Amino acid sequence: MDIDFFKKVNDTYGHLFGDEVLKVVAKTIAENIRPLDLCCRFGGEEFLIYLHDTSKEEAITIGNRIREVVQLLEFKQVKEYKCTISVGVYSAKPNTETNLQQFIDNADQALYKAKASGRNCVMSFD
Repeated sequence: MDIDFFKKVNDTYGHLFGDEVLKVVAKTIAENIRPLDLCCRFGGEEFLIYLHDTSKEEAITIGNRIREVVQLLEFKQVKEYKCTISVGVYSAKPNTETNLQQFIDNADQALYKAKASGRNCVMSFD
């Protein structure tokens, strides 16, 4: 999951505002996943979410729900800023050996697919 055009946010509104966007998006993600799921900042403006025992279809639904909530966020400091995110989903097939790096790489490929499709969307690794 990646905040769209985040470099432009920092360049236009400053790093303090960029930090606020990161905090608010992180809180929004945490509020929209289950307690047994895991979310972490993965670097820069990227977040990695592990959804325990979740099908690809369910993960896409959760990704879309988070995306929709994020685009409704309002920031008092910069009223005109509208935050959007792109989401890449990877779901391992049952009984398939996949290590953590493969999970990350496959989700990253799906994320790039979402960005190439115009951003502010959810795409899955097929």
